[in-house]
Amino acid sequence: MPKISVIVPVYNCEKYISKCIESILHQTFKDLELILVDDGSNDKSYEICCSFSQDSRVKLVRQDNGGVSKARNLGIEMSKGDFITFVDSDDYIVSNMYERLYKNLIEKGADVSICGITNCFIRKDKTVKNVRQSNIDGVWVFNGEKAMEESFKSKLFSVNPVNKLFKRELFKSLRYPEGKISEDAFLIPTVLSRACKVVYDSSPMYYYVRHENSITTSDFSFKDWSVVEAYKYHFDVVRGKFPNLKKAAEFRYLWSYTYVMDRIMTSNSKVHENDFRRAYDFIKKNSFKIFLNPYFSLKRKIATMILLINKKGYKKLIMKMDKR
Repeated sequence: MPKISVIVPVYNCEKYISKCIESILHQTFKDLELILVDDGSNDKSYEICCSFSQDSRVKLVRQDNGGVSKARNLGIEMSKGDFITFVDSDDYIVSNMYERLYKNLIEKGADVSICGITNCFIRKDKTVKNVRQSNIDGVWVFNGEKAMEESFKSKLFSVNPVNKLFKRELFKSLRYPEGKISEDAFLIPTVLSRACKVVYDSSPMYYYVRHENSITTSDFSFKDWSVVEAYKYHFDVVRGKFPNLKKAAEFRYLWSYTYVMDRIMTSNSKVHENDFRRAYDFIKKNSFKIFLNPYFSLKRKIATMILLINKKGYKKLIMKMDKR
């Protein structure tokens, strides 16, 4: 049985999938299986994945298009490793990432091992800008509750699963919610809370590739409300089970409405007035909570103030921030 199962959902990523797969198969940690779940691609992604099937560690399966959650869930069901991890199909990892994650996990006796992320911004002119997700260096060990809190605060690491190595038993009876676009926000805080110990190493070993199709060039969808649903769920859970985390969970719940507002204000398509009013009224009603919450940045607090005074000015500010 392999020690680590790497699960990669694949969908219409013919330009990037080879680099992703090669970065996994060329890991210094060899005792792994790579599970490629093609989610109904209609480009050459599946054919490219097939070209790697000569490696006995590669498992390739196809499903009708059902979304990333369905693909990851199928990967979890297929996995045989003692540990589970995920990679997105247009991203790539440094050659010793899994060796480092596994070593930290074993040495610290942890259930989850996490590394840092580099955001790799690729512009239309093909120029690349790399930005570390966190500039705080070091190695930390948390219990599950504190790791959950850190995922809400997102100062060291977020709910993104791709830079994390999990003991497979943490996923017992847990799966990604299908039909949601904020699937990580629904699941990962709960997975972290189940851990007895979590080790975080700030070394940026995962390259999270972001092409120039950010919120300023994409359309708002009703599915964007999923992020609010996810963090409202965790806020309710925290108030009952982890009262010490209330402020951090409240921050992420309030933040979810600012995220939706940003999507609405920068959408290229016409947005229903009810969506705008729902987000705006909530932010207005809870503006003092935003101003007083210690986890909101000064920039976000100023943006909230501008929104309440001048909606057009807010839109200009968000567009400018996103371009940066």
